[in-house]
Amino acid sequence: MIVLMRHGESTWNAAGRMQYQNPQPPLTPRGRDQVTAAAAVLAGLVGSVITSPATRARQSAQIIADVLALPLVEDPRLVELGRGESLDTLSRRVLAVVDDVRATGPERPVLLVTHGDVIAHAARLLADVPLPLPTNASAVRLVPREGTPAWALDALC
Repeated sequence: MIVLMRHGESTWNAAGRMQYQNPQPPLTPRGRDQVTAAAAVLAGLVGSVITSPATRARQSAQIIADVLALPLVEDPRLVELGRGESLDTLSRRVLAVVDDVRATGPERPVLLVTHGDVIAHAARLLADVPLPLPTNASAVRLVPREGTPAWALDALC
């Protein structure tokens, strides 16, 4: 099982600005509170955290890793869709991360802290579910369907 979570509110989210692959915008105090609340929901559910290196995602992941005492790793394949980047390229990045997680056979589900467009695309790609852009600090769970390449998706927070 994989849990996908969007980062908490960033300064650019609060200002209504698009971030694309700009790594700099940090979390707002509200974003930190959102992530802290999400950590309570995720407690006992996940065993490790992998994050996009963007500041807003890294800060979100660090809060969760600290609160839940979990290991944290960065993976640049979890960055947001870049300007001019094709959905095919994003698909390859998402599938590569998911394949790597599955190949390690983790004992407990892995939390991927990333961006709304990555999550919405993963839901469409893996579970064939059209997911609107997730809200800040929301999380969905992807569970492999037995005997098929498909995944089931449900909301956590």
